[in-house]
Amino acid sequence: MIIEPSAIIREGISAIIESMKDSAQLSFADTVEEALKFGQTDLFKIVIVNPVTLNNSKKHLNNLLSLYNRTNVIGLNSNHYDRNLSDNFTDNIFITDKHETITQIISKHFNAAPPASNEIDNTLSEREIDVLKLLATGKSNKEIAEQLFISVHTVISHRKNISSKLGVKSTAALVIYAVANGLIDVDGFTE
Repeated sequence: MIIEPSAIIREGISAIIESMKDSAQLSFADTVEEALKFGQTDLFKIVIVNPVTLNNSKKHLNNLLSLYNRTNVIGLNSNHYDRNLSDNFTDNIFITDKHETITQIISKHFNAAPPASNEIDNTLSEREIDVLKLLATGKSNKEIAEQLFISVHTVISHRKNISSKLGVKSTAALVIYAVANGLIDVDGFTE
């Protein structure tokens, strides 16, 4: 599976793969959403994805890696993007790589078993859950800091970590997450 919106890059990587002696049938998607619709993850030996299609979203990355958790997922880096996302791929191909380098990377992973798990750890720590509960009830950063006996800076760090792990940015989305996961209800906290 190749997830790449650029026809030139998609055709180029396809030509390289097809020139390999053990080439396989290729499937294509322009976006991660389109790739997720394929569903049957066991069809693909490897997935090559341009991180640009993830829109710098750890949520999209997590969805992709969860779906293809038994597949080697290789980044196809053609643009500037959040470099932290590339650390989650099995390997990376850069648009500036030589033909031999690209074929070596693809060959290395074509029949290799993927790492134990491609899933990102998005589990919130106990302290992050405490911060989320208070945040969801409308407390300010200062009020959360005072109630938990931590600094405002630490509260802000926890909020950034929570947003990153859950793949959401707005406070409203965090509140919805807290309610949906039974951390709070409309009457207050769930014990």
